[in-house]
Amino acid sequence: MNVTAKNHDEVSALLTVTVDRADYKDKVEKQLHNYAKNAQVPGFRKGKVPMSLVKRQYEAPIAFEEINKLVNDSLNNYINENNLKMVGQPVPLPVNDFDHTAEQLSVAFEVGYEPEMTIDLSKYEAAHYKVEASDKEITKSIENMQKRFAEQVPQDDITDDSFIALEITQVVEEDAEGAHNHPPKNVTINAESKEAFDLVKSLKMDGSVKVSKADLTEKEELAKQLGFSKAEIEHLHHDEVEVKVKDFYGLNNHELNQELFDKVYGEGNIKSEEELKEKVKSELDEYFQQNADIHFVNNILEQITEKEEVQLPETFLTKWLVFSNENIKTEEQAKGVLENERAAIKHQIIEGKLMNDNEIKLDYEDVLAQAEQLVRNQLAIYGIHHLPDEEVQKYAVEMLKDQEQVRQISSEVAMAKLKDVILEKATKTETPISHDEFMEMVKQG
Repeated sequence: MNVTAKNHDEVSALLTVTVDRADYKDKVEKQLHNYAKNAQVPGFRKGKVPMSLVKRQYEAPIAFEEINKLVNDSLNNYINENNLKMVGQPVPLPVNDFDHTAEQLSVAFEVGYEPEMTIDLSKYEAAHYKVEASDKEITKSIENMQKRFAEQVPQDDITDDSFIALEITQVVEEDAEGAHNHPPKNVTINAESKEAFDLVKSLKMDGSVKVSKADLTEKEELAKQLGFSKAEIEHLHHDEVEVKVKDFYGLNNHELNQELFDKVYGEGNIKSEEELKEKVKSELDEYFQQNADIHFVNNILEQITEKEEVQLPETFLTKWLVFSNENIKTEEQAKGVLENERAAIKHQIIEGKLMNDNEIKLDYEDVLAQAEQLVRNQLAIYGIHHLPDEEVQKYAVEMLKDQEQVRQISSEVAMAKLKDVILEKATKTETPISHDEFMEMVKQG
């Protein structure tokens, strides 16, 4: 086996894999003998089928499979051994007159490379915001803890501080034919869901009101508060839904006491209001700073993408798009897609270059640690802050059985490592800012 390269330019080439018949002949013969032992052909006893007949039927597909394996392995080994940074995937050229009995076969592939370039992070500069939690944000976070563990209080009537449990069902017309089984929706609202709250605030327990499909279509906010997406409204089988009050209650916020501290952070870890405020402030500061760091990194990456010259293998990418996407039929279509995706491809190449130059690598421990953090974040939403590490790891390992989760989490870990590199090497202009000011700035873009 042999692989040769003929460069078209600095970012594209033709790689040709040459396979000798001797490279795969023995493997083909071995498989043919196995087929011969087990083949059942009318007129012959099992294991007694003539080899000439077995070859006539099976030799070509077996040889093709073995040649295909050799070619792919040779190509991948060449790419890895030469540390080639590919753009897209190799595009095979058609093989005319494929003959598995030939002493030598060659298969050619068009390939595209990332361009050789050097990115000096230190020459890029941006504001690095130092965001600190205010007393208002600390107080609000503690109030949310109190609400999370609040006690439900029965009420005689719906008031502005009520929480209302609703059941929404489709109303089946009297003359409707056939069986109709539409599971109800259940949502809980309060006065913040203004449209839905106004709809039911005058009702008693088990009271109901009907809403037409037309109203749900027109009043998007009401539909959303009642738990309907646009698609769900479009696919409603009937013209009305009934919104029924199943329960309503007030909430007495949990007292700010040791019981609350223990529920949120585990027994004995927080012993006073002052310790609670310090803990909440440190958590908010860390969360706010993570967002500020990401803002800085994105700013730097945008500058790099805008200013760095990145030569793309455009001719190759056009061929690759036609080859890999069944919806793209012509090179003209491919060129249009490439033009739309140019900035994203450039951005991806720059990220890959930065990761490669800074030797950013992933291992299982990194991915597992990130999965564990995701589990903790999800548990925190439900007020669980003190699950033992071994339990967290058990959930994380279960999460990593899903290959899509592994891909997503691996990408997050890689970007987190790249973020650390950019924070270290790019030039930061330290800028104090309140969280409200920071959020307003982010909102404005």
